[in-house]
Amino acid sequence: MSDEMRKIIECMQEAVDAEMERKAKLGYKAVIADKNGKPKIVSARYLVRKIRARKKAAAAAADQ
Repeated sequence: MSDEMRKIIECMQEAVDAEMERKAKLGYKAVIADKNGKPKIVSARYLVRKIRARKKAAAAAADQ
């Protein structure tokens, strides 16, 4: 993957994360795929918690 493509993906991920945080504040739901690929409705707040945990784990791995 080229450096430019990686930057585009990171930018898009940041935009999605920001929008998910906004939806979580409003109490919205989101549709995601479960382990079998079937749609599942979850709260946006749940996804925000997962996003923050992922970022925290990535930061901890980068520090080591």
